Formats: sequence, structure tokens, C-alpha cells
Amino acid sequence: MKKILTVISILITIAMALLLWRVFQTLMTESGREEFRTMIMDLGVWGYLIIIGLTVSQVFLFFLPGEPIELLAGMCYGTFGGLIVIYIGVFLSSCLIFFLVRRVGKASVYDLIGKEKVDRIENSKLVKNGGAESLLLLLFALPGIPKDILVYIGAFLPVNAPRFILLSTLFRFPGIITSTIVGASFAEGNRRFAITMYVITFILSLIILKVFLKKDSFREIIEINKD
Repeated sequence: MKKILTVISILITIAMALLLWRVFQTLMTESGREEFRTMIMDLGVWGYLIIIGLTVSQVFLFFLPGEPIELLAGMCYGTFGGLIVIYIGVFLSSCLIFFLVRRVGKASVYDLIGKEKVDRIENSKLVKNGGAESLLLLLFALPGIPKDILVYIGAFLPVNAPRFILLSTLFRFPGIITSTIVGASFAEGNRRFAITMYVITFILSLIILKVFLKKDSFREIIEINKD
């Protein structure tokens, strides 16, 4: 019976991933986002729930990009309305994944991410020297760095649940606010400002990353995270 349930769960996950991938392909283009925005706005309260649901699903399926949803949230609900909607989705997904992973154990994460990658992060100099929170703060705060995989690995780092959820939610602010500002600007037809925001964010992220990469412990983590 357990094997049957496992197979059913895998099939459902694959079906959801395929469905979400089609949605994300639509959101990757400006015309697709505009069409989707019109649909969301027409749904009223349900529109908010759809954006939150997409955000939760994207964090669970960490290989999918989160930026298209953040842009869409900004287009639909403005800079700060979009920020709040995305924050709700990120908070819910961080809580669900953190406690689910702690319950089912490391084996499930090994199957999903790979034992070697998990072990390298757990045994990195930064984590070993008590810098797990610094690691999470840096990677969640810097725009452009893949971070949703950390929600799975974070359950095994020496960080308690409230602090982890705080770090993995609030410190995404720079990347999320940039995307919602850009989304809102596109919706208002202000493309020049949107592009300028992206350029400024990109340059600042590079400068900050370059500073931290001078430290061996942080450089080790960034390299592991990219593998």
C-alpha cells in the first residue's frame, strides 16, 4: 500500500510540475504576463489566492524561476501590494517545507537535491564555524542567486525554526521589491524606469557579491550553491 501511495504521489507531483511549467512559460513573456494579469484581475479575491498558490508551488519546485511571479504580482497589485502577496506565499512555503523536511528526514532531501551537495553545505567552513545564519542572510538577501533549495537544506542547519523562517522570508526583500517595482512600472508603461531598476540592482548585487567572495568561507558556499 505504501508503494502505491508513493507512486501516486510521484505521478501527482509530475503532473503539477508539467502544469506549472506551462504557466511559467506563459509568464516568461511580456505578452503572456499581460494576458495572465488581465485574467487575475478579473478574478478578484481568487486572483490573490492564485498568486500565493503559484509562489508556494514555485518554492516547492525550486528549479522553477520565481521572478516571473514576482513581476506579475507587481503588475497586478502594485509595488507593495505585490510584495505582501509574495511574502505570504514565501512564508507559507518556508513553514511547510521546513517542518515537512524535519519530519520525513534527510533521505528525502538527498533524493531531491543529492547527498553530496547537502553534506558539502553542512560541512562547509562557514556553517562549522557557527555562521549558518550569516550564510542564509547573504544568500536570501542577494538578488539573482538561486535560494529556494536552501529552504530544504535549512531544516538541517543549526538554526531554530522561528529564526530560519524569519531569515528565509524577510531577507528576500531586495529581490522581491525590485521585481514588484519593475512589474508595477511595466504595468504603468514606464519601461525605462523598470530597466534602470534592473541595471542598478544587478550592479549592486555584483559589488556586494565581489566583496563577500574575498572571504574563502563565503566563496565556498556560493560555489556549492551553483553546482
